[in-house]
Amino acid sequence: MKVRKVRKRAGASTTPITEADAPKVAWAIDFQFDSTTDGRKFKIASMVDEHTRQSVLNMVERSILAEDLVAALENAFALWGGPPQVLRCDNGPEFISEALRTFCEDQVGIGYVPPGQP
Repeated sequence: MKVRKVRKRAGASTTPITEADAPKVAWAIDFQFDSTTDGRKFKIASMVDEHTRQSVLNMVERSILAEDLVAALENAFALWGGPPQVLRCDNGPEFISEALRTFCEDQVGIGYVPPGQP
């Protein structure tokens, strides 16, 4: 029996990569992973305004699904007076999900960072 390796699909940007020359132009979001002293893992989602470097979202949970991320983004957009022009992210599973694409469709462009770039 032949085992085929499943290839991850990359997200397709809905907007060109733009320079953050003013506040609320581009917000960058990413995940970090860590564990507590007793070995239990947790996930951190953080989002910053690329122009001001101000933190606009911090979320720490044991598990963060795409639906959880969408709910947090809704709250952040409401708190900060609306969405930015571009939400910049990598090709992680939460970011290429249908839930996030549907949520962002009419309100914010998604700019995916090419794989292998910081």
